[in-house]
Amino acid sequence: MTPAYDRLLDALRSHGSKVITRGATSSAQCPAHDDRNPSLSVRPIEGHVLVYCHGGCDVDDVLAAINLAKKDL
Repeated sequence: MTPAYDRLLDALRSHGSKVITRGATSSAQCPAHDDRNPSLSVRPIEGHVLVYCHGGCDVDDVLAAINLAKKDL
């Protein structure tokens, strides 16, 4: 994986989000909204990380909730 991907998953776990990893992708409880079932998709892509909340949260809000910024990815 990439350091940014690992950094993001570590931050999500430290925040208390449930993280499920399947192969090269992960799902997690979104820290930006009350998420009971993991709706945040996380995927490493060529030195970067693709982050998408199926609940509609903005990436900046997701990262801010775990004290990260886009530059950290």
